[in-house]
Amino acid sequence: IGATISDIINGNVEEGGRFISGNPLTGTQIAANGHLSYYDYQLTVIPEGGNNQFFGWIMPGFDKFSLSRTFSSWLTPDKEYDLNTNKNGEERAFVMTGQYEKVFPMDIYPVHLVKAMITEDIDNMEKLGVYEVAPEDFALCEYGCTSKIETQKIVREALNLVKKECS
Repeated sequence: IGATISDIINGNVEEGGRFISGNPLTGTQIAANGHLSYYDYQLTVIPEGGNNQFFGWIMPGFDKFSLSRTFSSWLTPDKEYDLNTNKNGEERAFVMTGQYEKVFPMDIYPVHLVKAMITEDIDNMEKLGVYEVAPEDFALCEYGCTSKIETQKIVREALNLVKKECS
């Protein structure tokens, strides 16, 4: 229970936006008549996606942002993009691309750790540093993931499992 957002957004926001209590990477979606979370001090509104392109992956994509050089937009690094909530695809096989290591804030092996979390291998999780991480640490990994894996959710479930098993 926090501040109501209806007074803030009234007349300031266009229709069709997603309201997030907190930041876009770790916040939670709320309704237009909802409230900011007790611990959040930021309201984020981003355009709702949902405009899927037929065979969009085959196009050169000069107007699409990509961390992995999937599209030709990497040729114009100073270009600004209109980002929205569209994932531009669905969940895929979890492949090792090296992107997690590029954006992860700590010096551990995040892909190996996440794979150990998926398989619920507590011994490997402990060896790979599960006690050093929080779901928020994986926010940029989730944003740039070519496999569209919900990494923060996996980390939260794994931390709950470790807490349950080791207490």
